[in-house]
Amino acid sequence: MQLLTKKYNFIQENTIVCFLFSFAIVEVLAELFSFKMILFAFRPLVAALLIYLYWITSKERNVFFFITTFFLLLTSIFIIPESQFFLMLGLAGIIIHRTLLIVYIIKLNKVKDFIPILIAIIPFIFIFSYLLSISDEIPVGSYYPLMMQNILVSILAGVILSNYFMNESNNTPWLSIFGLLSTALYFTVFIEKCFLSNLPPTYFRPLGMILYVTSYYAFYKFVIDAEKLNADLKANNE
Repeated sequence: MQLLTKKYNFIQENTIVCFLFSFAIVEVLAELFSFKMILFAFRPLVAALLIYLYWITSKERNVFFFITTFFLLLTSIFIIPESQFFLMLGLAGIIIHRTLLIVYIIKLNKVKDFIPILIAIIPFIFIFSYLLSISDEIPVGSYYPLMMQNILVSILAGVILSNYFMNESNNTPWLSIFGLLSTALYFTVFIEKCFLSNLPPTYFRPLGMILYVTSYYAFYKFVIDAEKLNADLKANNE
């Protein structure tokens, strides 16, 4: 009976993963051909599927994951309409989402020493600050939100980089993959908005969609691995 349950869960998980990447392909095609209705319908499904995938595979079902991914879902809806009001909502949503993401990763990795994180943040802050300072295509009213995004992405990258070198007991390759893909995603968006805004969005947004789906799938896998590692460590200590 237990074997059948595991087999069913395995099939269900892989079916949802197939749906997830199928939706990603639809989103890439919609970005290429600028089908706004398809974007509005399918983009939120990526976050919704991640929430369901975590619900059926995690033994802990940590509320932090649901809240963090819920703000990702809201942001994915708000950034589709091209209006200033929804853009501001989207910016607020992504700031909350990234803040929760940083706290959640620190919580999962049980970080106690923050000095390595502060050191690891410095190169990312320098790179993004330099790019922001030399850009002459920053949209009106976007300078301070971009500065906030630069700080949050630098902190996120610093947390992940320091974890790779300092936290051997709770290290999973999925966190490093997520860090690499999410930084590449932000870098792609940043370059598009601040340096190459005169080019059609179809040059960057399909790539951004691929990075978006793969990075958050990596984040989901990291959470599952980290929960298992923490459970094993707790069992061994007892």
